[in-house]
Amino acid sequence: MKSASTIGIFLMALWLGTVTFAEAADVQESKDPLTDVQKTVEGIQSIFGGGDDSKEVSEDAPLSTPADTESAGTDRTALGLKEALLIGIKAAVNRAGVEGGFYQNPDIKILLPEKLQAADTVVRQLGGEELSQALVLKMNRAAEKAAPEARAIFVDAVKSVTITDAQDILTGGDTAATRYLEETTSESLKNSFYPIVKSTMEEIGAVKVYNDYLGEFKSNPLMQMVNLDLSQYVTAESIDGLFLLVAEEEQKIRENPAARVTDLLKSVFGNAGE
Repeated sequence: MKSASTIGIFLMALWLGTVTFAEAADVQESKDPLTDVQKTVEGIQSIFGGGDDSKEVSEDAPLSTPADTESAGTDRTALGLKEALLIGIKAAVNRAGVEGGFYQNPDIKILLPEKLQAADTVVRQLGGEELSQALVLKMNRAAEKAAPEARAIFVDAVKSVTITDAQDILTGGDTAATRYLEETTSESLKNSFYPIVKSTMEEIGAVKVYNDYLGEFKSNPLMQMVNLDLSQYVTAESIDGLFLLVAEEEQKIRENPAARVTDLLKSVFGNAGE
């Protein structure tokens, strides 16, 4: 009898040891940090709909509270406004960045600086009309040649700008998004674009024509009062002209459903009036 009890105790101990070993293995497996991280990431993704924040907010993504719904709608509106601006910038650069893009468009044609206009009247009377016209043409050619380089600068500005009042901008008028971008980024855009315009002005001979223009009539008292950085002036006029073209493209997207070439634009601007 004693021998049977001893055997029973031994078998019970052996069984408990096996169970304990298996449980320990399970615990050890759960301690794997990679497994824990993966489970954590999967949990976050199940709540927020994925780990790639560069993607659009899904229209079908379940949202837990009315506050979350409002936030998601605002984010989507901001994305739609930015997309409209990016499309507008591409079209504006394509229109302006060709020969005649500035010079033949009366809305954005770069004229002589205001400081030169009074003196220019006298210059033309003294036989300098051809030189005056050459200077205007060179300024516009510089803007046209530099315009394609502005696209990357504008795109960076759109991507970095934070739209905090997207709904107000959406319902704020035909060119509200462009105005918002201009108000928040115009000066930084001009600073970034200036070296490009300055180099282009020198490359195509605009600076030489300007110096010839000043030198030819330097005895004119009005000319002696002129002191300006022509490259800076052309830079500012170029950026202003591009913004005007972007605004025109934004207005097309708002008014013409056919101009809403992506699902996001159709969703955001299609519902804007509702």
